Amino acid sequence: MSDHCLREKKFFRAAAAALFITALCCAWLLPAASGAAIDLKKPGNYFFDRYHPDPAAAPKVIENYDLAVRAFEKKDIIKALFYLNNVLKYSQFSKEALNLYGAVLMYEGDFDNARELFRSAINQDPKYKWPYINLGVICYKLEKWRELEGACSKYLNFDSGDFEANLGMGLAAFHLFCYADADAYLKKAFDSSKNAVSQEFVKLMNDYRARVRAKLRRLY
Repeated sequence: MSDHCLREKKFFRAAAAALFITALCCAWLLPAASGAAIDLKKPGNYFFDRYHPDPAAAPKVIENYDLAVRAFEKKDIIKALFYLNNVLKYSQFSKEALNLYGAVLMYEGDFDNARELFRSAINQDPKYKWPYINLGVICYKLEKWRELEGACSKYLNFDSGDFEANLGMGLAAFHLFCYADADAYLKKAFDSSKNAVSQEFVKLMNDYRARVRAKLRRLY
């Protein structure tokens, strides 16, 4: 944790008591805070390989994986799970299938089992990006900021310039009152935003960059 982060926490904690009563009195005058929410009912906001990336895999693995992706994109969960079970029958430790299976369960709201599948995918290949990012989305949804920081920081060990991982670190830092750190991570995310999978995450980044700038102006 940086010195900036510690100083920011002390400042905002000291100010919190004074602001609380004012906020209660004036909140009804203020518009609701604008935030770019992530729609988890859009398959495009999940992270997985859109086609099986290994041409050397068994044909049945590739065929069933690609069919599972197409089914999930159409929100046909029963078919997606059917094809994924076929993939795992032919390739029990397929990191791509484990990750996509986790995304489908996450779509259904089964976060606990989704997390287990993402962790299994990471165990198969610690450098495989998507399960880290999907874990981060769960943490963001559940407001588990330390866990979000942990998931994204692990992937940044492999790719320090990754858009989604830097975004996750920026969001975690913001909610942990580390505004200078959040600013730095979100700047890195902005620099690589052309590589973003989903434009909703770019909007989320822009929203938080504005929030961070407002916090830093107040602090400094």
